[in-house]
Amino acid sequence: MAEKVKEESDQLQVIVDSLNNMQSGELQITVQEGKIVKIIRIENW
Repeated sequence: MAEKVKEESDQLQVIVDSLNNMQSGELQITVQEGKIVKIIRIENW
């Protein structure tokens, strides 16, 4: 159970960091069966 919480916390931190460091672009989050399986960051210049 503690491992799952750590994994979710790490995933949320990646999302927050990506949003904080982005000037313009997209953040795509793919969810399957209630779990984040992919995070794609696309920046526009």
